[in-house]
Amino acid sequence: MKFTTHLSIVRSTFTALFAALICIGSFISIPLPGGVPVTIQNLFAILSGLVLGGLQGAGAVGLFIVLGVMGVPVFSGGKSGFAHLVGQTGGFIWGYFLAALVAGFIVGTPRTSEKKFKLSKWMLITIGAIVGFIINYAVGIPWFIHVMTGKGKFMTLSKALEYTLIPFIPGDTIKLIVSIPLSAIIRPIVARYLYPDDAKEAEEVINDLKNS
Repeated sequence: MKFTTHLSIVRSTFTALFAALICIGSFISIPLPGGVPVTIQNLFAILSGLVLGGLQGAGAVGLFIVLGVMGVPVFSGGKSGFAHLVGQTGGFIWGYFLAALVAGFIVGTPRTSEKKFKLSKWMLITIGAIVGFIINYAVGIPWFIHVMTGKGKFMTLSKALEYTLIPFIPGDTIKLIVSIPLSAIIRPIVARYLYPDDAKEAEEVINDLKNS
C-alpha cells in the first residue's frame, strides 16, 4: 500500500511536469495572418502521450486545458479562458488531448525493459507521432472553418488549409522528427519511476527520490 501511494504521487508529479512543459510552450508563439500562431505546444502535447502513454499523456494535456480555462495564461500567446478554448484555434487545443491519447495508446505504456534503440519500438513511436500530428489537424481545421463561418467569414477548405496547415508543415515536420528519438530515449527512464517491475525496484526508486 505504501509503495502504491508513493508511485501514485510520482505518476501525478510526472503528469504535472508534462502539463507544465505544454504551458511553457505558450511563451513561444509567432502570430500568422490567418490567426493560428506557430507554437511548440503541439510537440509537448504529443510528446506527453508518446512518453507517458495514452491515459497519463492525455491527463497532462487535460490538466493544461483546465488551467487555461481557469484563467491561467497557458494558451498560445499567453491567453486563457473558456472563450479562447471555443475560439478559432480552440479545435487545435482539443486536438492536443485526442492526439496525446491516441499516440500514447499506439506506443503503449513505457516499460523499463524497453531498449532505447530497438527498431520496432522506433517504428511504433514514429507511427504514434505521425497519427498524433494528423489528429491535431483533423480536429483543429474543421473547427477553424466552423468558427470563421460563424463569424460571417465564408471559409473554403483550400483557404482554411492555407491558414492552418501549409505554413506549419516545415515546422511540424521538424517537431515530428525530434519527437521520435526523444521519446525512444526518455521512455525507459520515465518507466523506471512510473512502472517499476517489482516491489524491490519500486523501493529503490522511492529511495532515490527521497535522497535526491
